[in-house]
Amino acid sequence: MNKGTNVVLAACAFVVVAAVGTTVTAAAAQASEPISVTARIAVDDTPTPTPTPTETSTSTPTPTPTETPTATPSPTIITADQARAIALTAAGGGTITKFELKDEHSDKAEYRIELTNGKVRHKFRIDAFTGEITRHDIN
Repeated sequence: MNKGTNVVLAACAFVVVAAVGTTVTAAAAQASEPISVTARIAVDDTPTPTPTPTETSTSTPTPTPTETPTATPSPTIITADQARAIALTAAGGGTITKFELKDEHSDKAEYRIELTNGKVRHKFRIDAFTGEITRHDIN
């Protein structure tokens, strides 16, 4: 079989698949014998009935949601207890001597915590949104 025949067969297969909605297998396209393909397409000429005004639909149309502007939710600040736990865990325990939340109404809010563990003094800055320690000084 030459390339021209393969192209014609492939084109016929495409037309058959498009018209009939069936698939021609790859084995048929590679057959060594010529393949004869005949397609019969049935055409339904009956008109589609138009609903009369007395007919009612059984489904209720879904209303489209209205677009309402929503404010971007502000990030949540971790609790004071969570900030204390983060500092105490990082220091290996101790006693908190200073605790404050700075700039709580901005996107730079942070907890500032000082604690002592034995003779060692720790100063922490903890991101109030993520709980990440952004600074840790040891004296």
